[in-house]
Amino acid sequence: MSSDAQLVLDELDLAQRVDEGVEEPEEIHMPPSSIAPLIVGVGAALLLLGMIAPPLGVAGLVVALVGALRMARFPEIDLHSVWLPQINNRKLGMWSFLTSEILFFTSLIGAFVMFKLNHTAEFREVHEILSLPLATLGTSVLIISSFAVVMGLEAIQSGDRRVFFNWMGVTLVLGLTFVSIQAFEWSELMREGIKAGDIFGTAFFTTTGFHGLHVLGGVGWLSPHEAA
Repeated sequence: MSSDAQLVLDELDLAQRVDEGVEEPEEIHMPPSSIAPLIVGVGAALLLLGMIAPPLGVAGLVVALVGALRMARFPEIDLHSVWLPQINNRKLGMWSFLTSEILFFTSLIGAFVMFKLNHTAEFREVHEILSLPLATLGTSVLIISSFAVVMGLEAIQSGDRRVFFNWMGVTLVLGLTFVSIQAFEWSELMREGIKAGDIFGTAFFTTTGFHGLHVLGGVGWLSPHEAA
């Protein structure tokens, strides 16, 4: 059966459901199993390193394009002339949001790297103050929270609302834990005399501050849903 014929049948089925008063279940988007996003991520990392070594940037561009072309072959992406109107608005909005986040944080990290390259002495002094175990703990908390979100998504797809809210509760607690760790890290740096107006302070507090605000926003969004 051709794709056009299948599309017509799907529309007729949807119209019949509407006439019968049957609500169409809300689609939950899950990307296909593919290594393409990892390839794009590696390419983006190489592009960032290209600020230090230009050949790595060229290699990163090639790798990122290869990953993007693989993602373009996903079944949900139809790259013909009228592909845009056929994409779900929420999916398109989420993709646009994620793209803007990648650009935003790439700019912040790139600025941090440039500050570090141009002010090596100042950054070397502060590295003796920074706590690697604390940073490792915060990163581990974020990774575990990502796992909790995935498990919650799997639960809601299975129709188990109780397990879903349990996992979202775990995510909320982990988010609060990360924000607390970051607040403690900031207080320790300020106690050591690191200020936002310093070279290191400007780069560090701006980058980690925006990241913390993102986590805090997620915590704020989850809180009323968990209370309900």
